[in-house]
Amino acid sequence: MDKGIEYILEVARCGGITKAAENLFITPSALSKFVQARESEFQVKLFHRVGKRFVLTQAGEYYVQKIGEIERIQRELDTQMGSFSSMSRGVIRIGVQATFTEVMFRFILPELKEAFPGIRILMHERTVGELVQMVKGRQLDVLLAVMDKQEHGFFYETVHQCELVMAAVGTHPVVRKAVSKPGFRYPWIDLSYCCDQPNVMLMPGSPYRTYADNLYGYYQLKPDIAYELGSSRSGLACVAYTHALMITLDHMIFNNLFHEEIVPLSVGEKPLSRNLVTAHPEESMLTEEINVFHRICKKHIR
Repeated sequence: MDKGIEYILEVARCGGITKAAENLFITPSALSKFVQARESEFQVKLFHRVGKRFVLTQAGEYYVQKIGEIERIQRELDTQMGSFSSMSRGVIRIGVQATFTEVMFRFILPELKEAFPGIRILMHERTVGELVQMVKGRQLDVLLAVMDKQEHGFFYETVHQCELVMAAVGTHPVVRKAVSKPGFRYPWIDLSYCCDQPNVMLMPGSPYRTYADNLYGYYQLKPDIAYELGSSRSGLACVAYTHALMITLDHMIFNNLFHEEIVPLSVGEKPLSRNLVTAHPEESMLTEEINVFHRICKKHIR
């Protein structure tokens, strides 16, 4: 899709620059400059600036209505042409979050190939943000990932609802301090018992680092960050080998090589959940293949 259309529509949907820039994976200053440039091009204001809010002018409302129609037509055109291309080549292109690559190789891909022996399956492992952009760019037909928010023009099906937990090896001393607590799936641990223990954190700016920072911050605790790593998969390996602690999702533990050694402990004032989903463009000609892929994912992902 044309970036000009995408950027203006996102600002209109969010009613401001900051959230729109976050959704578009660009800086607020770059997005603000783009809006100003587009207004200069038309010599008309598209948005009233009301504090930090961006409110559409009359001209802006007309412009957004028309580019919304263009977006819908362009999305339908891109999807159908991409689907025709995939069908003519006998290909389905699947994007996967790194945590779930092992279960893909062991169970999901073999069963999908058995269901569609004549189709070629291409798999791409990327970050969630990259997967979303690849689906938008028609480089992927479907993705499998944990997603916090829903993208416009995507169709979502939930594979599992995942709970944010503290990962620890079963023999770790904090496991013995965990207690049963109503409303939580797993034994609940007070984070004050965890902050002085060696903690594994993902890199600053990543979603799971933000979850961990916010959880500890809520209780005004400062964790001992002994390891800063680039992926949940390497983080859980660190938990298994070094007996450090890590805030992650329960299903990331269950589908990890070290699932027999690591246990989930519930944390927080109330359960915090995220959805593991399959997602694809709303208009797709690979509906049967994608539906089968989703069913196989539900069957094999624990």
